[in-house]
Amino acid sequence: MKHTIKNGISLVLFFAVTAFSLSSCYESHYYHRNHHHTREWYDRHHTPPPAGVDFNVDVHN
Repeated sequence: MKHTIKNGISLVLFFAVTAFSLSSCYESHYYHRNHHHTREWYDRHHTPPPAGVDFNVDVHN
């Protein structure tokens, strides 16, 4: 019984670590794909923003 509990705990821990790693990889991929600098950053670096980036977004509180 003690051996079964140890295996169960280690299996749950393995899946928890795997799920955390996969979510971290996805979050990193999403950040690198969708992260854009501000308009001022592009102006300072004399670089046009990537295609599809719209800085003219109205945000109402």
